[in-house]
Amino acid sequence: MGLFILLILFAAWLQSMFKLILLPRPVRCGLLAAAVLPIFLFKEKLAACNLQMIDKFVSDGNNLRDLCTLIVIQELLSLTAGLSLLKEHELGKKIHVWKYAALLPSLLLPIGAMYAEATAFNTILNRTFTEIMWGTGIVLFLVSALSCELFAWIRRTLSSRISAAMTASWILLLLAIFMPAAVEGKISSAADQDQTDWQRNFCILAILAGIVFFTGTIIHLYRIYKGRKQKCVM
Repeated sequence: MGLFILLILFAAWLQSMFKLILLPRPVRCGLLAAAVLPIFLFKEKLAACNLQMIDKFVSDGNNLRDLCTLIVIQELLSLTAGLSLLKEHELGKKIHVWKYAALLPSLLLPIGAMYAEATAFNTILNRTFTEIMWGTGIVLFLVSALSCELFAWIRRTLSSRISAAMTASWILLLLAIFMPAAVEGKISSAADQDQTDWQRNFCILAILAGIVFFTGTIIHLYRIYKGRKQKCVM
């Protein structure tokens, strides 16, 4: 179960980076700083966590369902507001400021930061908690900020950045919808008897990857078709 929670946290982080490259750099840095702020606000509770508590968190299926539910709610609202924002931008209409909320990063970023801090504190033994706290916060901020710069350099045009952000949002939404059912479902009638945990996890990830790849291919082909159609009209 821990593998799937880590996967959903990483997917949420990656999708957030693609969203943030659509924002000005000062705003982007401010949001990244806010994402790691809970590390400092809840330092006493994080310091009290041990490896058993962390293992219990990642092994609880209810936590995976809660995280996925949070993603589904946020992404559906973000996609709705984001599509409306894109429509207003393309048509040259007055843009409602509140619709820029669609570009906010995933709410799982602070959760991932706290998870990383608790894990680092229980893994690194030759440093104080304060040193680990500041080190984790700075590393997470720098890695995220540099990743945004890299993605922004790769996706230089506004249209390619919007495309990347929407694709990442759809992939994250699909993972959040299908992952809990896939994890709790049976791969086959003899799954409990004949399949080991790593085999079952591999099958689940393969199924999820197939669904995401198929959906992404359909979306990509549709965009190519739409682009060619617009060129023919022009």
